[in-house]
Amino acid sequence: MERTAELLPNGGIMGARIRAYDWAATPLGPMENWPQSLRTTLSIMLNSAFPTYMAWGTDLISFYNDAYLPIMGDKPEGLGQPFPEVWAEAWDIIGLIAAQAIRGEASYFEDLPLTLMRKGYPEQTWFSFSYSPILDETGGVGGVLCTVHETTERVRAETALRESENKLAAILEQLPVGVGLTDPEGNITLSNRLLQHYALDKIPSRDPKQAVRWRGYTPEDQHLSFSDYPSARALRGEMVVPGVDFLATLHDGQEIWTRVSAAPFRNTAHESLSAVFVVQDIDREKRSEQALRESQARLQAAIDLVGLSPYTWDPATGTLDWDARLKAIWGLPPDAHVDEEVFLSGIHPKDRPRVEAAIAQCRDPAGPGLYAIEYRVIGIGDGIERWVSTQGRTTFENGQPVGFTGAALDITTRKRAEAALRESEERFRQFAENSSSTLWILNFETMNLEYLSSAFEPIWGEARETVLGDSSRWSRFVHPDDRQRARGALERVKLGEITTEEFRIIRQNGVVRWIRNTFFPIRDAQGQIHRAGGIAQDITRDEGRFVYVVDGEETDRRAVSHLLRDAGYRVRVFSSGKAFLEAAPALATGCVVLDIGRSGAGGLVIPRELKARHIGLPVIVLGDAKGDVAFAVQVMKAGAVDFLLVPYGSDQLLAAVASAAAITSEAEEQNQEADRVRLRIAEMSEREREVLAGLVAGKTNKEIGRDIGLSPRTVETHRAHVMQRLGVQTLSQAVLVATSAGFQSPGPGLKVPQGSGSSET
Repeated sequence: MERTAELLPNGGIMGARIRAYDWAATPLGPMENWPQSLRTTLSIMLNSAFPTYMAWGTDLISFYNDAYLPIMGDKPEGLGQPFPEVWAEAWDIIGLIAAQAIRGEASYFEDLPLTLMRKGYPEQTWFSFSYSPILDETGGVGGVLCTVHETTERVRAETALRESENKLAAILEQLPVGVGLTDPEGNITLSNRLLQHYALDKIPSRDPKQAVRWRGYTPEDQHLSFSDYPSARALRGEMVVPGVDFLATLHDGQEIWTRVSAAPFRNTAHESLSAVFVVQDIDREKRSEQALRESQARLQAAIDLVGLSPYTWDPATGTLDWDARLKAIWGLPPDAHVDEEVFLSGIHPKDRPRVEAAIAQCRDPAGPGLYAIEYRVIGIGDGIERWVSTQGRTTFENGQPVGFTGAALDITTRKRAEAALRESEERFRQFAENSSSTLWILNFETMNLEYLSSAFEPIWGEARETVLGDSSRWSRFVHPDDRQRARGALERVKLGEITTEEFRIIRQNGVVRWIRNTFFPIRDAQGQIHRAGGIAQDITRDEGRFVYVVDGEETDRRAVSHLLRDAGYRVRVFSSGKAFLEAAPALATGCVVLDIGRSGAGGLVIPRELKARHIGLPVIVLGDAKGDVAFAVQVMKAGAVDFLLVPYGSDQLLAAVASAAAITSEAEEQNQEADRVRLRIAEMSEREREVLAGLVAGKTNKEIGRDIGLSPRTVETHRAHVMQRLGVQTLSQAVLVATSAGFQSPGPGLKVPQGSGSSET
């Protein structure tokens, strides 16, 4: 034991445990046989005040110091145990990191989340730590040293802080007023969307430029000095409630009345005062109802800011105490007398039964005495219909209602907005259902389509019901060569981008159509993107009307694009040849206008590439040959269909584009006809295709029958079916149509199907 103490003196609690441990029973053997590298590392670890863990040898035998004990919690003693067993619950993560250290690679992680079992239950924790290889006497890795700092409490605190700040921001955005927070110098450090409408960077009393735009007035309509502005007073420690009226001039010159309230604010007793202030748009009230300045609601900031009207009711006598704002909702002047009869007479006839039932319920001692209802009022004096939201509570004594206190709010604007929203949604539905473009909404979590407009069915040739809710069916329509770009567009939408892609779809009948789709993000109330929307337009009918302008000079691109768009072409602009060639395989039929500028023959990569890749987009080259006729020959050999010398006339360019469009239109018609023929051949039976192959090879019915084991009469029947399917009258027409579609005879002799030992009759 003395020898052991000499090998590893001190080290606190864990030092004592290590010295007392029966290491002879472990793969490490007795301590006196341990390598010096292990002893040195242990000594450093045990005498460190920083939580440290070490795993040694091929079995990764565990060691740790006193500072590491709190991290172990209630776990069984880990000393001398294999690292994977001590932290088995997290080994799928830390095992990979340990393996990296064993390979000689150090690593460091900050706030790595781990689920640990150290208190009898799964606990979510966070750690910042480094894993380092420990070299032994041979120069190899003898073990792993892990220095650990648990950051669980800090991460939880930071998470709680973020959640609190997010909640505060969400609350501020829901308020019907502008809210801001300043620093001690008057700089606005926090503002909600409504306050940002006023474009304030600093409170007016501290910013001469803003002071000109914000003119404060006393209740007697006297100008306020800057030092009496609400935020300035709040920074001196004063509460400014109710607020001060300001005539504010917006950046567009419009003048509106606002009411500003403010209060002092500091995070801690040692910080300098800041101010929180509220800006309410009171333009309508100020201009049309100056009497509201004397309303009792101005006595309390909260009531004034949100427009609430407090009132009382005596259930025994029926006496009502209303302010001028509440009387105005009933279409009454401020000095009008009100009682239960007047109150009930103003309620909309269709809502009165609900109101009376709510009153009876709140008067019932057996209930909670609560009153909360929304209803319509018909102004007694003006006949105007308004919406009211009201809440209150009844006071009971000895089982009898003796008082009621409540507050009412005019929610007419909100109700009108809700009605306008419903009307807007109905307009959208009608628009979507009558649009020739397909409108769609995709849920990113389920990858299911949640909405498809009716235009989907004639374009895709499929019922909407078969696609909605099926996350795979939508993507299967997209041409295999275009699926990656379509998926890439959705990935960009997740990042908040709006993008437009053109791709092909293949209908169930084999028809290929070109689609131009605009993808855009749909954000929720918190600004998060959980859905994508899209507008898909069928551009198949636009053959030859697309022009792709490739020019490195923005001014030239803009001029050429403007000219072509005025001529009725659909123009897409590319600022570089690289960008164009990346998109070329998926572009709709059209032509290319390429300005090679001063690049000379080096700018002919595009026509050469299109030609080499068999992409049928004719290229019109714009450039300066500098009098060199051979250069024009180079341009045409590169694959261009026309070459216009700079400077050129607008008519020349339009004529060249029209000619190229005619070429693409003719080629597209031929391609579509070839597609239709290929589809018809694909729909033929195997025998019919064998007969067609013989006809293409120039064989007679007898020769074909001998090759495939059929009688000449049967071959003739199949031949008639083939010509009918191809829509031709003569044999030469059938051969021409089939070969134009790429159908070829398999070779000099047709293979006779196995098992056909006799001719069909």
